[in-house]
Amino acid sequence: MSVTLVSICGRSETGISRPFFGEGDDGHSYFLKRDNISRDQLVVEYVISRLAEECGLPVAPVQIVEIPSDLTRYAIVERPDEFCPGAAFGSQRIPFADELRASHLRQIEDEVKLRVLLFDWWVRNPDRQLSILGGDPNVLWDPTLQSIHLVDHDRCLDPDFDETKFKREHIFRDVRPFIEKSVFERWRTKFESAIYNLGQIWEEIPAEWLEDKSGIARSSISQQEIEAQLIKPEVPADGILPG
Repeated sequence: MSVTLVSICGRSETGISRPFFGEGDDGHSYFLKRDNISRDQLVVEYVISRLAEECGLPVAPVQIVEIPSDLTRYAIVERPDEFCPGAAFGSQRIPFADELRASHLRQIEDEVKLRVLLFDWWVRNPDRQLSILGGDPNVLWDPTLQSIHLVDHDRCLDPDFDETKFKREHIFRDVRPFIEKSVFERWRTKFESAIYNLGQIWEEIPAEWLEDKSGIARSSISQQEIEAQLIKPEVPADGILPG
């Protein structure tokens, strides 16, 4: 079931796509992506976020949010051409959550760090990096629950994925030296098992993201292509092991 947006509150000042945010009719607030990113990115964002959920990772809850035409007609927002009616990708806004800082890292369990590191390697996610020069790890810190929430997966399956940079700058790189082969194999099995749900996840994608009313494709990426990239990753799966 999708959620209907009932009010628009503004637009994020951070992030490349600068998502809009507003309130849904379910009482939750959402960060929204639709016409501020490409259709390929929209599909990848939804599929990878849902796969992360299936793998038990701490992803901010994902929802399809319907933006009514009346709301877009009268809303006063920056770049109204990027706020259009239709189905949007919604990432639930976590109350009081803020960007993860270096000071929070010691409070995160190594097992959680490990799972996120391995998942990001598997899906070739270049956007979870933090170095001494800064960066945007796309991880939120929930001060109430003392836990993290993962966001922003629209750049996954990156064709220009830099393995060396990933190992050097991933926010949870500190646990990499402790990856044992048995742990790696266990989580690799978990991730690959999640692919069996890809068909169901694909059916959840709004048809309008994939093609227009005339049947002309809007996205160049297919379920089969994503499945192939995850089953036979371009980057060797065991390349994340220490050594």
